[in-house]
Amino acid sequence: MSNIYTSGKYLETTQTWHAEDSPWKAEQILRIIGDSKIHPDNIAELGCGGGVILEELSKKEYLRNVQFKGYDISPQAIELCKKIERERVSFFCQDLLSDNDSDHFDILLVIDVFEHIRDYMGFLEKCRNKAEYKIYHIPLDIHVSSVLRNAFIGG
Repeated sequence: MSNIYTSGKYLETTQTWHAEDSPWKAEQILRIIGDSKIHPDNIAELGCGGGVILEELSKKEYLRNVQFKGYDISPQAIELCKKIERERVSFFCQDLLSDNDSDHFDILLVIDVFEHIRDYMGFLEKCRNKAEYKIYHIPLDIHVSSVLRNAFIGG
């Protein structure tokens, strides 16, 4: 069975790797970090896609001294990321949760990845030792906010 993330099929489907939502997501992440009074030296994003969230975060004054690393198993995603890579922002085509990766970070971002994971409990267990703090964003088709605002995604 071909993996849609490594074969290029996912990029064909999404075209932008959902980059258009990244500035908003970066703002929410920055708010969480600031409100929690966390002063990280390094931040990693697992399943970084096109890398735009890390690019946006790297522009924030609060995070001016932070090193950012993005990881994705998709060569196509990392190819997009390489276009925005610079001194404090680097990207890697590898599985950050593989047994042979011993990197540890202050913050691990897992943004819109859960819907792509079959064994989410095993996934969470592997994330546990990768960082002091974790920030997860799990998209839901229906949530309290959308019900209260009567704002649903059409489909």
